[in-house]
Amino acid sequence: MDDLRNATISNNFMFRLVMEKPELCRQLLERVLDVKICEVNYPEGEKSLEAQLTSKGVRLDIYVTLADGTVIDVEMQASDSFKEALGKRTRYYQSVLDNDALKKGELYSRLRNTYIIFICTFDPFDKNFTRYTFSSRCHEDYELSLDDDVYKIFLNTQGDRHQVSRSLANLMDYINNNEPNDDFTRSLQEEVELQRDDDGKRALYMTYNQTLMEMEEKGKIKGREEGRAEGREEGRAEGREEGREEGRAEGKIELIKNIMKNMKISAEAAMEAAGIPKEEFPKYMTML
Repeated sequence: MDDLRNATISNNFMFRLVMEKPELCRQLLERVLDVKICEVNYPEGEKSLEAQLTSKGVRLDIYVTLADGTVIDVEMQASDSFKEALGKRTRYYQSVLDNDALKKGELYSRLRNTYIIFICTFDPFDKNFTRYTFSSRCHEDYELSLDDDVYKIFLNTQGDRHQVSRSLANLMDYINNNEPNDDFTRSLQEEVELQRDDDGKRALYMTYNQTLMEMEEKGKIKGREEGRAEGREEGRAEGREEGREEGRAEGKIELIKNIMKNMKISAEAAMEAAGIPKEEFPKYMTML
């Protein structure tokens, strides 16, 4: 089992722990968005990792608001196994954030500015940019903006540094090599080391991994049962083997969905927890 003492800032669990520190989160967002930010706020009801595990659910993204009401969701992405689905993930996150606002009685016209940020240790679009920023534009007239105030930003820690600020370039370099190179990245590294040495956080990390394994085992049992049942049903026809295979696949899909639902984690993390080979990730992504 992984040990938190070996985790770096690019580990999504460690990143979440570090980003629970408001000042570090604020400074990181300043570098990503290239704007001055006075403070960040964690919405009421946003649980710490420890509280989430106690309630049998965990999310590894970090959700904050700014003084002007802007909503920001940030997540570390350390695997390119299903980068083709990243766009769909931003769509899902956007729907969750908008739904949260509307539940509180907000009118559509008062939906807040939203930034969804993925920090990727790989190039998500193979264009060698360090920062990719997306917003809604008219295809027929690119100067015409939809003004839905939703921005999706993908950072590529491997990208060309020439078009980004020195402070952002330093952050990307630090995520790549774990070597602090300015005051801010030294502060990040100090927090990483504090988390590594925290017995409670190491136990929390073990609990997180153990919970994933328990979910995996429960899902496997259910998947085997459904796979056998489906195989028997299809076995009445000539496609007995095909039926078994479909049943097994459906069982795995059920397992992945259960892990995602109960642990509030990404499809990729759920597939890893379920023991799905990485080369099969794209196949199962299309079935979710």
